[in-house]
Amino acid sequence: MAPSQETPSKRRKVAESCKVCRAKKTRCDGQRPICSPCLDRGVICEYNDATIPVSTATLADIQTRLQELERHANATPMQGSGRSAVQNSRVIAREQTILSPREDSSPPFADHSTTRFIHVITQMANDTRPQAPLWNNAETGLVETDISCMVVPQRSIADDLLDCYEKNVYPLFPILHMPSFRQRYQYIWDPQGQDQSDDLAAEATFYATLNMVFALGCLNNSKYEAHLKLPTAECFYRRARALLPLDALDTPSLGVVQCLLLSTNYLTFTKYSNRCCNTLAVAIRVAQTLGLHLDINSSSSSQLKREMSRRVWHLCLIMERLISSIFGRKPIVNSDKTVPFPAKIDDEYLLEEGTGVQPEGIPSILDAFIAAADIFEIVQSARKINYGSFKGETNLSQLGEALQLNEQLEQVENNLPPHLRQDKDAKPSTAREQILELQAEAVVTRILYLRLMLFRPTVLVAARHSLVSGTAPSHVEFGLRNEVSAICVQTAVTAINMLFDNLSSSSRILSSLAVFLTLSAATVIVAASLVPVLGVDIEDRTSPYAVALANALQVLEQHRWQLEGTPGAMGQLERFMETVRQARARRQKRVCDNLSQHQGQTMPFGLENVIDEFDFSDPIWNLQWGGPNSFLEIR
Repeated sequence: MAPSQETPSKRRKVAESCKVCRAKKTRCDGQRPICSPCLDRGVICEYNDATIPVSTATLADIQTRLQELERHANATPMQGSGRSAVQNSRVIAREQTILSPREDSSPPFADHSTTRFIHVITQMANDTRPQAPLWNNAETGLVETDISCMVVPQRSIADDLLDCYEKNVYPLFPILHMPSFRQRYQYIWDPQGQDQSDDLAAEATFYATLNMVFALGCLNNSKYEAHLKLPTAECFYRRARALLPLDALDTPSLGVVQCLLLSTNYLTFTKYSNRCCNTLAVAIRVAQTLGLHLDINSSSSSQLKREMSRRVWHLCLIMERLISSIFGRKPIVNSDKTVPFPAKIDDEYLLEEGTGVQPEGIPSILDAFIAAADIFEIVQSARKINYGSFKGETNLSQLGEALQLNEQLEQVENNLPPHLRQDKDAKPSTAREQILELQAEAVVTRILYLRLMLFRPTVLVAARHSLVSGTAPSHVEFGLRNEVSAICVQTAVTAINMLFDNLSSSSRILSSLAVFLTLSAATVIVAASLVPVLGVDIEDRTSPYAVALANALQVLEQHRWQLEGTPGAMGQLERFMETVRQARARRQKRVCDNLSQHQGQTMPFGLENVIDEFDFSDPIWNLQWGGPNSFLEIR
């Protein structure tokens, strides 16, 4: 070939394509930390870290750092004293990407005289003993963390995820103090003026919390493609787990509890129900270790510290009531009035010094939080009276207790402030009005969920009676059950239609509660179609009940990409609808044929498993999304 001729350039082989390009089957140039296609689309670029090739320069840099650490280790005395020894050892600890447990002048919480005595004596001994260097891992039990996870997406994406979290997630579960969190977040981009006193443990906790905020913001962000939301959110979740391993619980803090609560909220969107429940349990135990359940910060001079401690503890209780009712678990904390509710003061008015107040005429974001606490306190009582009642008969005393709890729920509903009522006609025009609208819809959702929990067993019992030609209940009992069933059916229709209308709202409710409420309401309507006296016709597509069922499937379809168990829930609901439809057809044929040989039987032939085929052992199906009990196991 002549020298003047040029050989055609070969396409550069890429060691690994990013996850987004692989999913979309597009060409990836392998650029790090973000490839060109992802940069153009403005999406988060992720690689499988385990397959990242290590260059010779990187290996040489690691070798140099190891030699430097060895030099420090040989030059530093094993027993130093004074502040300089601690400071030098902290630098070495950072080089090793190891977290040091924070020293606290106050004892770990324990209301026990012997424990306090031992702490005082130990503290006196420590004051006279030379301090061991913090890099001595065997002596101090340091916690390892992956410092490489202390990264964030590019500024525009990070800001968008944080804004989405604050708009769509924070109003429902105000776990963080947003002004403080945003101030710390700004230091990532502008470190000028940052307080350098934070140790690596506090820094890792912040980045873990930030990644959970990003995960929740991603799931609730309408700008991202639906099928990428869960995988992208899971990447943030894995980073948070790497930054806050189990050993980090040796140094409990309010920030650790907040991060665990955010993780619990995220896990409700995933298939890991066991992990969700266990993460919440750990959060509660850490909160108890800090003494939050005894209002230990009640005498604190800092209004911010006092109010946030109370808020976080009551959030532990609210989320436990919610998670327990959804996944059919028994709560680990009994009802307790020791800790008062936090004051109805928004974040921006809480002060470190002095006492802030909520401006007159401005509704507080905390109003919905207090309403949720009242609602889920009733949820706790509701589960006690109807737990396991789906297989057997609910007696009149249980029905009376359910009616009494419904009266308490009506009192909560009647005492709601105007901005939390759904009878407003004006559409929100500001960001704050959108938040208040979201809170109002969330409060109504929780009220409807509880009312279904109270009355749903009655509908299922009535459906079972309609298939059994046994002894009929008394006239009074029969009338009372039918009246309660009618209320329950109307509640179910209202709940589904409200969630369907919410799909086109600027304040969409995307949560596991919305899915479970939809599923629970739909089963009520389907089961009620077996009770002739209720007049629930789901065969006529123009009837309000058939329309509600169609809307329910639409709500579930919209949650398909945000909640991992939704496709299975849709399949379960459709199967239940078909089973009941066949049961109605067989019953109608039996009536038309006037088959007298069935008279006196306990259960008509072919209908014995219509209700009991499905597991109604909890106020809604006990959907076990992970572990040995598969998501759609029919027992």
